[in-house]
Amino acid sequence: MIVVSIEIWPHGDQQKARPIGVALITNDGTGDKVAGNYEVKLAHSGKYIGKSGAYKTGKVKNHRRSLSPYHLVYKALKGCLFKS
Repeated sequence: MIVVSIEIWPHGDQQKARPIGVALITNDGTGDKVAGNYEVKLAHSGKYIGKSGAYKTGKVKNHRRSLSPYHLVYKALKGCLFKS
């Protein structure tokens, strides 16, 4: 599982950091050595942080494993936030 945590650091102060979002990207086990398939859950964010369950879900299909993890994060967010 890949966990992407988003924090806000007021005025750049890490001591005052607080979470504002979490994305969970889970390999669903149906891919192969070249490409993988993933399920994505976005945790509640902002004032709803800490609320149980996901507020958005999505999938990434056929992601080439040779790409950087940032490509997977991009596809995961796109799959949850901009469904067609």
